[in-house]
Amino acid sequence: MIDHRLSPSAAAPSSDRGAAPPHPLARRRAAARSRGAFLLTATLIALCSALAVAPPAAHAADDDAVTWGVRPSGPAGPDGRLAFEYQVAPGSVVTDWVAVTNESASAQSFRVYAADAKTDYDTAAFTLIGAEQASTDLGAWTSVDEGQASCPDTDDEPEAACAAGVGVTVTVEPGSRMDIPFTITVPHDARPGDHSAGIVASYASTTGGEGTTVRRENRVGARIYLRVDGALSPGFGVNGLVTGYDGALAPFAGGIGRVGFEVSNLGNTRVSARPVATLTGPFGVALGTIELEPVRNLVPGGVAHVSAELPGVPPALLLFAEVTVTPMPADGAAAGDPLPAALTSSAVTWAVPWSLVGVIALLAAVVGVIVWRRRRSRALLAEELADYADRIRAEHDDAIAREKELL
Repeated sequence: MIDHRLSPSAAAPSSDRGAAPPHPLARRRAAARSRGAFLLTATLIALCSALAVAPPAAHAADDDAVTWGVRPSGPAGPDGRLAFEYQVAPGSVVTDWVAVTNESASAQSFRVYAADAKTDYDTAAFTLIGAEQASTDLGAWTSVDEGQASCPDTDDEPEAACAAGVGVTVTVEPGSRMDIPFTITVPHDARPGDHSAGIVASYASTTGGEGTTVRRENRVGARIYLRVDGALSPGFGVNGLVTGYDGALAPFAGGIGRVGFEVSNLGNTRVSARPVATLTGPFGVALGTIELEPVRNLVPGGVAHVSAELPGVPPALLLFAEVTVTPMPADGAAAGDPLPAALTSSAVTWAVPWSLVGVIALLAAVVGVIVWRRRRSRALLAEELADYADRIRAEHDDAIAREKELL
């Protein structure tokens, strides 16, 4: 398992919380017992949630927590920068320093190397390619302490084995820092515009037993933003907008309106974007607006999936969604960077109150049964009256015939 982090602080533990079970059904004859069972279940869930905390992101062999940091530096130590930022001409060579700090109680070994940056599709976050992948851009141009920087991009086991050996391995004493030089060699034919990567310090640990071994690699790093001189051509796209509606169980209650779409960076500069989704009903009736979190530092060629939902949307039969994505300057970009124009996309879906439709259908069925039963009863009554009339006529005719015989 691999933990990708690009901040100057150490990897932090995460917690996994299970969803609470549904509320138990109340029974009139056992209300007290139901309330007691609910309180007991809630207490157990709270205890389990408090205990279900994942182990720290990294551990030493003796179970002491391993804590470390990575930040821009100089030969004499960190210099206050938050990221490495350069603007260079093709063919340039850049030399700089990165500081790796071991805040643990014992000496630790870290693999320090560079890796290409990417935009995570599911979270829209700035992240790095996997440790088993070979860098093909800025990460491959960056050599840490003259160590290996690039590998053949073959998408197979040899690539993964080669990628595991890039960079250098250093041992940092407890409570101390190591300042490590690195060199970026920009190709003469480098694409103009923005290139992004990260320098990471990776700590690997192995756990398991009984024939099962799990290797966990945790990475902490600092970002590299490099711009190659040349024409800038910003651009992005909004694609695949879909919208949906989840109705509530209550017939007249509002449901949940949903939108999902992709934001793509089609230019050669990093760009951030702020999406806003507007939901309307028939005849332009406003149903709500969703202001989504900005998509930050979308790298050239990056694609991010953005989704959001809005509760309390009334079932208006039709739901119209319109998404407007407005570009913003990326982090570290010059204030005068050109930005692409805002884009708008729209979609429509059904927003049918199915629970209300079900109630109406049930009422219609009940009314239909009642009408059918009444018609059936009337028909049976008519048949009985006709039979009764026929019997009366027959008896009357018989009586007349007997009288005639007596005469």
